Amino acid sequence: MPKLYIDEFVGITNRLETLPLAFAIRKAYGHEIILDWHELDSFSVDDTRRGKVRLLARLGALRVRNCDATQFASLRGKKIILRSLDGPSQALDPIYLETAAKIHLNPILATEIRALFAPVQTRPVVGVHIRHGDYTLTDASTYRIDDIEWPAVPTWWYERTMAAIVKQQKDVCFFLSSTGDPSTYATLHQNFDVLTLAVDSPYHYKGPDHESRVNPVADLFALACCPVMLATPISGYSHWAANVLGAASTCIVPLPGATRENPLKGAVRLYGNRLPRWRAAGRNGTDTTTISDVLENIDLTRSANTDWL
Repeated sequence: MPKLYIDEFVGITNRLETLPLAFAIRKAYGHEIILDWHELDSFSVDDTRRGKVRLLARLGALRVRNCDATQFASLRGKKIILRSLDGPSQALDPIYLETAAKIHLNPILATEIRALFAPVQTRPVVGVHIRHGDYTLTDASTYRIDDIEWPAVPTWWYERTMAAIVKQQKDVCFFLSSTGDPSTYATLHQNFDVLTLAVDSPYHYKGPDHESRVNPVADLFALACCPVMLATPISGYSHWAANVLGAASTCIVPLPGATRENPLKGAVRLYGNRLPRWRAAGRNGTDTTTISDVLENIDLTRSANTDWL
């Protein structure tokens, strides 16, 4: 049986994005899928095993980085180190959510998430995902994406949008997921009813730009319980929480040119679609509907859904 390895070449949700291609290759050619990931003590993936990508695994392996249909057709019998986040749509689209269903959170972490949301089970919950760290904030006064590969969203945009949500739904509470330490977002905690997950991260191998105080796997699954999310455009973490894990979430995102005085926003609904379409929405405005502070056509009445954990 040929072997297919996925190592820690990128962050956790980008690695999750390689899994549909891995399973498409397995389906076509019978490969064994081996994951060399620290986070596999926080979750498991059906039909894979844990292993190490050491020298012997690397010898003679084909590095697959940008898999198109021609390369996919050539993979029979090859030992592979997979680093491609995309692949032929006809092979990946039909199994995308099927692949996500193979991912199972550690039951101890699932219990922590249920306990977090239990006291607010009768209240509306909106998720908030703030991706800073390796995402760049070039202009503190305006949300910009021009000539920025990974643009960060200014914290004031979340604050303004959270205030608009409270105006429409008085009893709402927010679940905050972020890089770094979510407790450092002092204005959000002071001005809104904010929940965070008290599960410390044991993972420190990616360096300070990717560092999170909270276990990033548990945080991701908790975020995926939120039916509405203030998302970071382009981020694979926001994408997997909103569009892949759990039930469908409506994303509220900043629009380029947003300022404190005019915090432009849009709605994106892309459940079941793969990461390239989500990133196109963030970069080009596709699949994005402009909304006002009234948040028209956004259902803000729903509570967190933990039934799928």
